[in-house]
Amino acid sequence: MAPPFDVSIFPEGTFTLHGSLRAKPGRGDELETLLRKIVGIIPSEHGVLTYQVARDKEDPLRFLIFETYTGRAAFSSHLETQQFKDFWNAGVLDGALKPSFFEALTPL
Repeated sequence: MAPPFDVSIFPEGTFTLHGSLRAKPGRGDELETLLRKIVGIIPSEHGVLTYQVARDKEDPLRFLIFETYTGRAAFSSHLETQQFKDFWNAGVLDGALKPSFFEALTPL
C-alpha cells in the first residue's frame, strides 16, 4: 500500500500531528505491537521531536498519537522507515487516518 498522505500537505516548519487510530475488531493488540515498534525507533530518527502513543482504556481498539516533527522532510523520512511500512501494510486499521495539525504555543 502507498503511504497514507501526500506529504506536500504537511508544513515545512516544525509541527505537531495528532492522529486517532482505530484497530479492526480483534486486532487491537496487534496494532499496539506495531505502534510500540515505531516508538522504539524514534530516538534514532532525525527530526522527530516527540512521539507519544496512548491506548484508550475504555475502548481498547482506539489509540491516540501525538507526533512533533522539525518539518516535512523529517515526517517524510519517518514514513520511509520499515517500522512505519510494516504498520501501514499490516491492514489492522479500521478506517482512514485523519490527521490534524497543531502549532505549538510559545510563552507570552
